[in-house]
Amino acid sequence: MSPELQRQHENTDAHTMIILLKELFDNASRIEMYKIFKELFHCKMTKGSLMNTHVLKMIGYIEKLGELDFVIDHELGVELVLLSLPQNFSQFIINYHMNKLDSILLELFNILKTVEGPLRKKKTQFL
Repeated sequence: MSPELQRQHENTDAHTMIILLKELFDNASRIEMYKIFKELFHCKMTKGSLMNTHVLKMIGYIEKLGELDFVIDHELGVELVLLSLPQNFSQFIINYHMNKLDSILLELFNILKTVEGPLRKKKTQFL
């Protein structure tokens, strides 16, 4: 704690000090949360990019929100990842929903790793 902040709260009880400090720093975490939400909801896998990098980045955003005490339900996290995938994953997404697969993000990541290889080969065969 800086000397100035310490001096300001010298005669303040612990409970009041905690409330004041929370108010002081809570705004910063709300701004950080907004930035992460913005990145997460606008995250789309670009053509030619690697699925590994994309999904791990999205998982990172979701975990950062958890660190800021905003926990995203695993189903919502999975849906956000599926919505961010490009068109060549559309058949996989249909199969995922039709077969009522339920997975956590890391399981989805592993499933997508096995699917991505054949999709990349299939794409190059048509060129």
